Amino acid sequence: FSAARAMHQGADGVWVGTRLVASVEAYAHPLYKQRVVEGDAGDTTLTTLFGPEWPGKRIRVIRNRVVREWAGRESRVPPPGPVPETIGTTRLFPGVLDVQYVMPKFSSFLPTPDTQGDLEEMSLPAGGASMSRIDTVQPAGQIVVEMMERARRLLESPEGLDEEDEDDRG
Repeated sequence: FSAARAMHQGADGVWVGTRLVASVEAYAHPLYKQRVVEGDAGDTTLTTLFGPEWPGKRIRVIRNRVVREWAGRESRVPPPGPVPETIGTTRLFPGVLDVQYVMPKFSSFLPTPDTQGDLEEMSLPAGGASMSRIDTVQPAGQIVVEMMERARRLLESPEGLDEEDEDDRG
């Protein structure tokens, strides 16, 4: 619906994030993809919890254990010490530099297939209302075709496309 609304209002394209995390081609951890597919709009929240790589930036994430534990107390997250607590390991720039990375607690790096550790401690970015429309992992091409076919159908009968729906993002 949001792609059709944006195009109805004059956009040449749309930004697609969460839906493509749940694509076959996305270089995301299989359990992260599963959480996106199983989740709903109410399963996400905005937080500034994750850093130190990206400190103080608001991001919409899936509520997992660490997000629930620190909700409302993000400003009290202690800075990493000389030997920070770790939540897992991953590989940065796979196939190019293959840098092994030890993920400190509150790391903002997303879990990939190379990530080992506790996903309940990791940043799992996801949009709001878009999660309720995702019910399977599909090839990216199929996702785009279905999204544009739906937008075309809605644009043929655009009643309601000018109305704002604050939850229709992601």
